[in-house]
Amino acid sequence: MTRVFFGEFFFILICAAALFADTTLVDNACNYRMYLPDNWVREVYSDTQHYFIDTTYIYPAQLSLKRYTIDTAMYKTADDWTRAYFLAYKLSVLYSVDPSGVVLYSNGDTTVKQGPLPATEAYSVFFSSDTSIGSWAEYIRFTAYGKYGYELYAISDTADMSKNIGMYAALLQGIVIGPGDHIISPRMFLRNVYKIEKDLAPLLCDPLGRRIRGLAALRGRATGMYLQKNSTPAILLR
Repeated sequence: MTRVFFGEFFFILICAAALFADTTLVDNACNYRMYLPDNWVREVYSDTQHYFIDTTYIYPAQLSLKRYTIDTAMYKTADDWTRAYFLAYKLSVLYSVDPSGVVLYSNGDTTVKQGPLPATEAYSVFFSSDTSIGSWAEYIRFTAYGKYGYELYAISDTADMSKNIGMYAALLQGIVIGPGDHIISPRMFLRNVYKIEKDLAPLLCDPLGRRIRGLAALRGRATGMYLQKNSTPAILLR
């Protein structure tokens, strides 16, 4: 499910588009819009997957948007796809072996939205049997519009995620897919960062199900890793 690379950031890029200032990014090919803060860039890995990174590496996580074409023979509605991929993700984390994973927080109820679209989200931590690697964490969202499903995620070492989850979650939650809400403003973005940090922290639990008071409890020792996430398996939901 997850591959780990050490040393310098390594990207296999088919095409790259760099945007170095506060900007509203509009992508008509994958049909999304988002706010990118100062020094953040969008890098196009493929026609269906884009990465977002901070060129200063103050925020070292890899953020990504990946678009899937919905198999209408398997999923009758876009919402069916969202729920099925959310369940498939949680099962893949639960049954992963090395690295082993734990879903610390997940939410698939009607309160979770990507703009006006129904969405689902989860926060997971992964542990490797290789003690030199340590642990890392991932925040992920699923949503769908029309004939396409979208996977949005942030992945990094646990120390970075515990410190900067508000930033990463706000960037991903601010992505607008299809017609709908306006692009998030810089002022609203910063407001959302503060809100997300407050909202997510009390919901997290440790691997034994005990409540964790804050994200700082998830700090790991894998700082400096570069993590690349593979595709999530799909399952049939009827």
